[in-house]
Amino acid sequence: MSARLYAGARKKPARVIFAVTNLAVFIFVMTAIVYETQKSRNDQITNYADALYFTVTALTTTGFGDITLSGTVGRLISVVIMIFGVTLFFNLARALLSPNKVRFPCPTCGLQRHDSDAVHCKACGTILNIPDEGST
Repeated sequence: MSARLYAGARKKPARVIFAVTNLAVFIFVMTAIVYETQKSRNDQITNYADALYFTVTALTTTGFGDITLSGTVGRLISVVIMIFGVTLFFNLARALLSPNKVRFPCPTCGLQRHDSDAVHCKACGTILNIPDEGST
């Protein structure tokens, strides 16, 4: 198998970057939604920084209570921020803390992800010959 097919060395950083990007995009999109829906009817949201502050406190489920969104739409936005924000935050934590795996298909069972130092497939026991930086 060609070393070009081996993509495991960059998988963990790519997963972390993807998770950070997802969380950042979510925060800024939800901040814009909070700002645009609340600026004209909520005295507590006067600028983008107020909306960002509310989004981050809702995302972390801290919810200090000094800023609250009014109306049914505001409550639904808060729920969306909490549910999806916590999910994206845990996805980032999982990407940071999970063990590094390499993508190498097992020739017998097809399992795609293995430990970087695996000699045998955990699913079927087939001997693996995973190329690394030192192999040709």
